[in-house]
Amino acid sequence: MLVGQIMSQKIVTISPDKGVGQALKLMQKHQIRHLPVITRNRMVGWITSRDLREILLASMLEEIKVGDVMVQAPISVTADTEVEEAARLIHEHKIGGMPVMAGDQLVGVITMLDLISAFIAMLGLLKSSSRLDLLLENRSEALDAAARLIKEAGGKVINVALGPTQDDKRPYYFRLEKVNLEPIVNTLKQQGYVVLDTIA
Repeated sequence: MLVGQIMSQKIVTISPDKGVGQALKLMQKHQIRHLPVITRNRMVGWITSRDLREILLASMLEEIKVGDVMVQAPISVTADTEVEEAARLIHEHKIGGMPVMAGDQLVGVITMLDLISAFIAMLGLLKSSSRLDLLLENRSEALDAAARLIKEAGGKVINVALGPTQDDKRPYYFRLEKVNLEPIVNTLKQQGYVVLDTIA
């Protein structure tokens, strides 16, 4: 999945000559925490609610301009960036969102909430589903064999998550379309698989 598929294209912006108080009001009005700073259709900076909270002298809010406190070279991504890379950048730099650029043109904004929503969709967590946890050897052949048995027993795998490796084995968490797990579990146990847990 690419950033361009989940970014917000309804962008609220501000110019650097506006007061910080105006920036705060815009954020409150639109319930956002990030504002791209635009001059002559070009992004020249980025300001966040955290930046504004760090301004302690509330009486000076109207005197301080957005251009005085904005980040002039914010971390950014393109619409073709993978969402996993965007998530890594947000986590690594401890930021809540980033501008999405096409050259020097702002084309969108991506936030932590956008990424969480995307990962929930990718993991199928909002779908009615079942879960089957197996302890397998830490090699791709073991995963392939288990997935094949699950399919043959009537299960349709939505996704698989991996747990930590211990003694050359690791837990694999299979999320399946909603199904009666009993025949699948019986099939796996007959073949010697260790079933750790199930959620019907």
